[in-house]
Amino acid sequence: MPKVSIIIPAYNIENYITRCLNSIINQTFRDIEIIVVNDGSTDLTLKKIKEKTKEDKRIRIIDKKNEGSIEARKDGFKQALGEYILFVDGDDYLDQSTVEILYNKSKEKNYDIVCFKILIAHENGINEKRKEKQFNMDDDHYFLKLLLTSQISPSLCNKFIKKSFVYNNNITFPKNISYAEDLAFSCSLAMHNPKVCMVDQYLYYYFSRENSITKIFSTKVLDTVKAFNFINDEMEKSNIKDKYIEEFEYLAYMHNYYYRRNYIYEFNNNLSKILYIEWRKMDIYIYTNKYYSNFVKNMTFKERLALKIFERIYILGRLYNRLKN
Repeated sequence: MPKVSIIIPAYNIENYITRCLNSIINQTFRDIEIIVVNDGSTDLTLKKIKEKTKEDKRIRIIDKKNEGSIEARKDGFKQALGEYILFVDGDDYLDQSTVEILYNKSKEKNYDIVCFKILIAHENGINEKRKEKQFNMDDDHYFLKLLLTSQISPSLCNKFIKKSFVYNNNITFPKNISYAEDLAFSCSLAMHNPKVCMVDQYLYYYFSRENSITKIFSTKVLDTVKAFNFINDEMEKSNIKDKYIEEFEYLAYMHNYYYRRNYIYEFNNNLSKILYIEWRKMDIYIYTNKYYSNFVKNMTFKERLALKIFERIYILGRLYNRLKN
């Protein structure tokens, strides 16, 4: 039985999947299985994966119809044999010592989750360090607070997870979400108070592609609402919603409005208005929120006023961006 299962969802990434697999095959920690979930690719992705299986028998392929990244990860998780799980997106890649460092750290104090840092790799060859808060687990639900207040990355790809923690707590993957699914599942993990630490090393290369979903406005962006419905339901089931209502509302504001302003005001189509309406339907009055107050404290008065006006009057935000551009 392998000690670590590395699960890779792959969809139409023929130009990147070989690099990803090479970075995993060449890990200094050898006791791994590599589960590649071909999510209904229509290009040469599957062919390239099969070519790599000839080089390394640790690679297993799950070939399925396209259902999105979270379903691919779920299918890989169900078949994983390892004690620990590491999710890697098929267009990204790992430092050669990533698994060795994470496995040794997880065993140090029997951690349920070991977080680590991400480098953003650009097509021009420049790597950019993603800012990440260094933390130690002290308080009850501290990891959850950090996620809800956007102080640490919600990505699943920078979390080394003990598989038994997921099973023992009956933690479920979100369904039918293709945007913000990492946020939804990470919050679900955090609600069960895992023993967590952060490794102060950059071990994962996130490849920034111009045609990635995070840079293209499509109906999938509306799945952010589904993600928050999932988080809301999970918090209510865990009886912690009232305790962390301020943190939850701040997270909802940042992910459903603030981070989406370019989609709401700059794209000239019906989806822009729908995204704005969905945010308004959440009926969150953010201005008395302590996390919001701390977030805007370094803004000028004009910046704070504009933010407040545009958030409440859609047409003014559209007009302002049109004049600005």
